[in-house]
Amino acid sequence: MTTTPGEGLRERKKRATRKALQSSAVALFREHGPEAITVEDICADAGVSPRTFFNYFATKEEAVFVLEEGAPALIRRRITERPAHETPLEAVHAVLAERLGELTTGGILLGRAALLRERPELLPRIAQTNRAVEDAVISAVASRTGLPETDLYVRTTAAVAFAAQQAAVACWRPDSGEDAVTVLGRAVGMVRDGLARKIPPGD
Repeated sequence: MTTTPGEGLRERKKRATRKALQSSAVALFREHGPEAITVEDICADAGVSPRTFFNYFATKEEAVFVLEEGAPALIRRRITERPAHETPLEAVHAVLAERLGELTTGGILLGRAALLRERPELLPRIAQTNRAVEDAVISAVASRTGLPETDLYVRTTAAVAFAAQQAAVACWRPDSGEDAVTVLGRAVGMVRDGLARKIPPGD
């Protein structure tokens, strides 16, 4: 579990409970389908009470699709604190790669990505989560460049970096022998190369 400097035992326990609920919700959604699962099922699997569940999430869908508390602000801060010599794309890539490594180690992201592949009808439900992350990236790029958040460069940099992460998560397979962070690096490399056409063998 990733910890924050100065984080006390109570905060660590709350973070662990939140992740346990998310892990149970994702696993049960995959195994039985969203319609068949109740909040009580998630609580029983995670070993907590429904009252505890509602201290963290308003609905069962929220337990599956929202980021952990404070994640967008953390992403923004990490990007803005990257070394000044890095280009905005390099800074965003470094933070998204770090973040992806944390999430894939925890397993929740992997389960969520698999759920969305298995049940594409759920994709619209993750739009709000994705929007919160993209907004954080936009804000951080604007801060690093001194440009307004509405600037075309800011928006384009954030959009391509975020799209590269989404593509990496969608294309990565745990049994491929390549970790998700490496796939993200390849995706960002394609962006830096101007997305030159990949020529199939024999062309």
